[in-house]
Amino acid sequence: MAAWGSAALAGAVSPDQAADEVRGSHDAGHRVLGLPDEDGAVNLAYALARLRALGVTGLRLVLPRPGDATGLPGPPAFNERAIGRGEAVLTVGGRALGLLGETRGTWSAHPVAPDSRTPVPLAEASRALTAMMRDAAAVLARLDVARWEPAAADVLAARSRSVRPALPLSVDPGAHTVLEQALRVASIVELARAGEGAAVSADQMAARSQVLRDLDVAARRAVEAACSPPVT
Repeated sequence: MAAWGSAALAGAVSPDQAADEVRGSHDAGHRVLGLPDEDGAVNLAYALARLRALGVTGLRLVLPRPGDATGLPGPPAFNERAIGRGEAVLTVGGRALGLLGETRGTWSAHPVAPDSRTPVPLAEASRALTAMMRDAAAVLARLDVARWEPAAADVLAARSRSVRPALPLSVDPGAHTVLEQALRVASIVELARAGEGAAVSADQMAARSQVLRDLDVAARRAVEAACSPPVT
């Protein structure tokens, strides 16, 4: 939604093409509720055209978690709903709105507070993810987080083969690489959290949990940057 919606708002693709890419091959056409001056749900292509008419120039992805509302502008009620969903899409420029996924294929638009904070640029998010992976390597190896059971290794390999995010051609070429790397790290974190590794003491378990949290944050920031408009 953020990547293809931004491409449509920038004029790099048509609203219809963006809507088709967001829908994918399995969903019905997506619809948006709550747009300003619209009484009911509208299809996504129309919604993107309306956002453009409202001065919106892009859509920014935010992936919050409980205890980490980074990137959410408020009000608190919107932030709480976004954290509960684990994701939100915010407008850049024009009317300050936040989009939340409701049911599959349905989005709701909400007024949000103007946000003057500068999002993390792609290059910075990429460097932070690389540095976090490097710093975490010794801890993960010592605690045996990187030792996978065969089934877990097969799952990770399958995800690496199947997850080929299709970003618009108009985005920074580096965004494709950053997104794929970040999604792979996120999969590693998810699999590592499913087991206990070789950590046996309370200190080891705490260290393992902390490094996995740090990796998760770095991966989420990288996904956000890769799917959002470039920071100027």
